[in-house]
Amino acid sequence: MRGYCNRRGSCWRIVVFVLLFVCLTSFHYPMDFLALHIGKPYESVVRDSTFPVIRKTAIYPSEPPEVDSTWISSPVILKFDDPVHGFTLPATVFGAVGYRKERVITISTSPMIETLPYDQTAKLLGDLQSMFRNAGWTPELAEGNDWIKVSSDEEKRQLQAKLFDQLDGVILLVPHRYSLIMHIKCYVRCDERDPKTARYLIDVGLGEDHFSD
Repeated sequence: MRGYCNRRGSCWRIVVFVLLFVCLTSFHYPMDFLALHIGKPYESVVRDSTFPVIRKTAIYPSEPPEVDSTWISSPVILKFDDPVHGFTLPATVFGAVGYRKERVITISTSPMIETLPYDQTAKLLGDLQSMFRNAGWTPELAEGNDWIKVSSDEEKRQLQAKLFDQLDGVILLVPHRYSLIMHIKCYVRCDERDPKTARYLIDVGLGEDHFSD
């Protein structure tokens, strides 16, 4: 075998092929990100993001034409880049950004790549709420509106039972600046009412604060 390798150079070809394969399969391009917040100018969103904003933006055919909305359908990380109340959501493959007068007015997304089993969704919900709380977001002062309780096993069981019949949610505010509405819901195989097969989804929507007026 040694003589064969020296004669044909086959061993070197194999080594080079294996090393090339490892390099190609181990290298991962960094995921695109979209840097924005409510009120941010469209041009600044384009400048600060690696996501192809211009290519993914719909233009309303008015006179003159107006920026209407940016659509997400491939993996991207959303960075809400307010210097005080900012946060970074987990990767998503769904989202839409609405504009008015060339400024961001709404953001709708699901901070998930796919629907998940309940335990994973409940953990993600708890992580998101902790992140929002640490960034200074607080629940709107309205009856029945509060952080969704998922700290204990009993609270998780109660929420899961509720989600077979209806969604749950919370409205968070940075008073007089931003609002955030987050929902958790059963999304797949909910009619079976089987915790082992059901799959869940979290939605997040952001806009101006119209609740504190």
